[in-house]
Amino acid sequence: MINFLFFIFCTISLAICAQHQNQEPQKELNKTTMQDNSNSTPESTIKSLIDAMEANDGDKIRSLFHDNASQAYGDGPSKSGKAFFKWLDSDIIDRKGHVEGAHFTTTGNEVVVTGQYSSEGYTNKANFLFFVKEGKIMSWQMRY
Repeated sequence: MINFLFFIFCTISLAICAQHQNQEPQKELNKTTMQDNSNSTPESTIKSLIDAMEANDGDKIRSLFHDNASQAYGDGPSKSGKAFFKWLDSDIIDRKGHVEGAHFTTTGNEVVVTGQYSSEGYTNKANFLFFVKEGKIMSWQMRY
């Protein structure tokens, strides 16, 4: 009887340890992907974006944008929400878009980034206007 109880105790202990070990990586993953940017300044949020673009860190790039972020070329029509994230993936992340020699000018919640933008098969002077609210990028306008 004692051997049977010892066997049950060991089995339960191993199951609890295994369950605890399987949960730890998930907690760590949530810390890196669910970042709270609400205490950051607009300029620090955009600097994080430029750094993430340089590293081609798609998860970090996506995490910096509001769920209903928008993007436009010049004064053209903007795309937002799912269409924005589709564009972000195809035109920025997949093509390894980044800004070299980035210079930042901040006025309130607006940040202008100038420098040299490059991606696979494309290069041009950067003149980007970002609007940041509560640590998330709300809009990105390419002003060429």
